[in-house]
Amino acid sequence: MKLDELTNDARYLLSQMYKEYLQNRSKGKNKRDAMAFGSEFEIHDNIMPEWSQADTRETINELSRSKLLDVGFGNGKAIYVSLSTSAIVLMEHKFKDKIDAVINYATKIKSLII
Repeated sequence: MKLDELTNDARYLLSQMYKEYLQNRSKGKNKRDAMAFGSEFEIHDNIMPEWSQADTRETINELSRSKLLDVGFGNGKAIYVSLSTSAIVLMEHKFKDKIDAVINYATKIKSLII
């Protein structure tokens, strides 16, 4: 999977989640906890409040289909969402764990989203 094979929304959400992952790791969180983001509702409220809940869910689904998020579903909702190891590898190769580069990328992608 390459970033350019994703929609702009998916690239933006992934970059925001990866940025939070890096911040959590720098605060001393272990890898497993830093990878976990809770439910689609927590992602919507904490990372993507400007999006509708439905758009957040659909973008999570896209990233899940691309094997970049590990997702547990219940009643048609993403009740557990975690960055996959594949996502972390992809983002490490792209950004070399440099949070500034991730932020710049996210800003660029956000400007492309209508």
